[in-house]
Amino acid sequence: MRWQNLYIAGLGAYLPEQVFTAEQAVADGLYGEGEREANGYRAVRVASDEETGPVMAAAAGRQAVERSGIAAEDFAVTVHASVGHQGQDVWTPAHYVQNETVGGHGAAFEVRQGSNSGLAATEVAASWIAARPEHKAALVTTGDAFKLPYWDRWKADDQVVYGDGAGAVVLSTEGGFLKVRSTASHGDPSLEPLYRGSDAWTPAPFYNGEAVDLAGRKKAWLTRNEGGYDEAIARINKNFGAVLTQALADADTELGDTQWFIHANMSKTIVEWGFHGALGLDPDSTVYDWGLDYAHMGGGDQIIGLNRLVETGRPKPGDLIVTAGAGIGFMWTVAVLEVLETPSW
Repeated sequence: MRWQNLYIAGLGAYLPEQVFTAEQAVADGLYGEGEREANGYRAVRVASDEETGPVMAAAAGRQAVERSGIAAEDFAVTVHASVGHQGQDVWTPAHYVQNETVGGHGAAFEVRQGSNSGLAATEVAASWIAARPEHKAALVTTGDAFKLPYWDRWKADDQVVYGDGAGAVVLSTEGGFLKVRSTASHGDPSLEPLYRGSDAWTPAPFYNGEAVDLAGRKKAWLTRNEGGYDEAIARINKNFGAVLTQALADADTELGDTQWFIHANMSKTIVEWGFHGALGLDPDSTVYDWGLDYAHMGGGDQIIGLNRLVETGRPKPGDLIVTAGAGIGFMWTVAVLEVLETPSW
């Protein structure tokens, strides 16, 4: 999708103060030393009981709205994205975030698209305000706190460690410091069973009282599908390559002509092989090393990472930023952004 009048006017992030290092997790018997060395994560942030996903998302949202300078009444839609439990069952966290940031007006939606949730929500919000000329702005938030007994941040997935945090982005049709040149999304539902695992359904959330076991689900599926691993990897690579190519073409650029790349805070093996190696990226053009102190923050890595990059002041007017996400299901989203100015914050 080639955008004409779409901008990012504000960014925000909320990261809990409590730090839990991977080294301490190994010492406590919560994480394996082999996994620590292979995955490369150094630490996570851990939310308090009061810092639920929506609470952190609202804090990030208030920061983004304040930085944007856009009046609350100009926000036509709030889209909240997440991966894990949001603090209450049978509840609408998007409305909580809306009420705590821009007030009780406009529409509010929730997007749950795995690790691609933040970017998917951004494209949904962009489409909403682009289709309604009278609507000027949209707020997108992400927020997750990965807590036992439901979610074991160190063991849920053998290649990923989950950290708590939230991010927010304000989209505007009237101006901002980043211009959204293009976005592209693509899905491949044939890969859906990979994270569903067995064919057994459960009648209620957290029914058996056991923590989420994504690694076990993958293993169960791969055990029943000989050659499934190679086929899944091939499909993932093909689809990601296609959506990246589409977004770059719609932005009238090529990857080699961009200056920055924001990807998820995945493990060292995934990042070095799937991003830096496959795409020829310079790690200094990313926030990868910074992300190793926060780990994978659900669907928020790209927005939180973009906020971090802008806060460093390194991107200069004219620079192009590519941000890419992939979520189980599967779905990929890529956005290409042009830096118009360095914000004062």
